[in-house]
Amino acid sequence: MSKKIRTILSAVGALALTATAMAQASAAPPERSEVTWVTAEMAHIGELEGFPGTSQLISFSGNTDGFSDVAVVGFDCPAGQLPSWEPESGCEIGEIVGMYGYEASVRVDKKLSRATIESTVRIYEGESETGEPIWGQARQLSVTAQATGPLVKTRDKQEGYVRIDRERPAVVTNGQVGELDLTGSVGKIDYVKESYKN
Repeated sequence: MSKKIRTILSAVGALALTATAMAQASAAPPERSEVTWVTAEMAHIGELEGFPGTSQLISFSGNTDGFSDVAVVGFDCPAGQLPSWEPESGCEIGEIVGMYGYEASVRVDKKLSRATIESTVRIYEGESETGEPIWGQARQLSVTAQATGPLVKTRDKQEGYVRIDRERPAVVTNGQVGELDLTGSVGKIDYVKESYKN
């Protein structure tokens, strides 16, 4: 999944996770966390009822900590053109619809070969005058993903921080959010282990 999309997709969740990580890193004893993510995206050409643009880029995720999100990025593109971030594509980036859920049920087998997401997500419509989030329509997110390739392990070590990823590429064999079909989306199943210490 592209860095641009992940930034849009998880802005609210990322801020919360960053704050948590900073608090953990400042604690005296070493802290560890383990979570598995299921992420995927797909492109759509044509208008979608209830969503912006003449083409859309749809991305979504869920993790075993209970967080889930969906982003539908609208693009105004020439007829028949896939949505693209590149200026030379002729597409203009339009409105972004973000949906979030915080009680997702995400199940992943030990070999990271199959995963499911079941969650209720709500459209984020901004903030009230007091800074509280305004939530709109709720939709059911239901996804089954199947691994399509071998497991790859990576390790990132910096001062006071170690991250280990074990991931497999995956495809969504059955999925939807509300009436929107997500089947065929391409992504990955990613187990992440992190440790922090002073």
